[in-house]
Amino acid sequence: MVPTFVGLCTLSNIYLLLGFSWVIHISIAVSIIVLFLYLLKIATNINIVSNEYSNTILASLYSGITMLIMIIGSYIFEFNIVLGKYIWFIGIILHALHIIVFTYRNVIKKFNILTFIPSWFVTYNGIMVSTVVGISMNEPMISKIIVYYGITILFIIMPFMIYRLLKYEIKDDAYHIQAIVLAPSSLCVVSYINIIRNPNNTLLYLLYIVVLLSLAFVLYKLPKFFEYKFSPGFAGLTFPMPIGIVASVKISGFLDKQGYKILSVIIKEISGIQIFITTGIITFVIFNFMTMLRNNFKED
Repeated sequence: MVPTFVGLCTLSNIYLLLGFSWVIHISIAVSIIVLFLYLLKIATNINIVSNEYSNTILASLYSGITMLIMIIGSYIFEFNIVLGKYIWFIGIILHALHIIVFTYRNVIKKFNILTFIPSWFVTYNGIMVSTVVGISMNEPMISKIIVYYGITILFIIMPFMIYRLLKYEIKDDAYHIQAIVLAPSSLCVVSYINIIRNPNNTLLYLLYIVVLLSLAFVLYKLPKFFEYKFSPGFAGLTFPMPIGIVASVKISGFLDKQGYKILSVIIKEISGIQIFITTGIITFVIFNFMTMLRNNFKED
């Protein structure tokens, strides 16, 4: 549920740009509850958490916690600058530590091609959520380091990830995680425009081409995704889709400033289609999570 609410908050920010402010307030309020419950799980179920973190795929998704912390910090920043920035920083530090531990355990100590799946991008590029939501934090040096790190790691991992997806089939229980391929390039586009004052046009357009190709891949896979009975794995669809919308909105605005009016309008229309599809997907996933929660209470 944690990565699902990361996606919901990201989508809510898009609705905020459209003039609907209640959505983000409700989303953040519920996300704080979800985060609190997850931290409570960590505090009271150390053995379970330790076993989960020893599983490469689950460990890679644990960074959703730090991503949600960054988003909540940026929201609180609007009301309390010191507290919001402090929470934002905590998210960055925890995520950086997670990257180090994850790399040592799953790359340096032991690497398994079968557990090398798109969820790794949540760990390695998820820290860029800080530069997506943290423009107002006024930390240019930290932000630039994160942006250039994120772009570099994308170009290092993506070729190997494409090879892995083509060469080895992903098992059913992790099938939906393939949708995460849309997230890293989208994070790079948004962060690059947000933080770098004079971005290199060629690099920016190249990154957005990767976004479009990744989006096409996800849309191609979408019918297959929904052939499966609902499971928590559907959360893999939630964050990549809205951050893909933000990337389209940002690149549309950038192209408009560059004088490419027609192209800007075309991409803006693409973002509209993305909003339509993404709203349906996230609504579906959250509804089914709520149904699972209700059924669990009934069984208890």
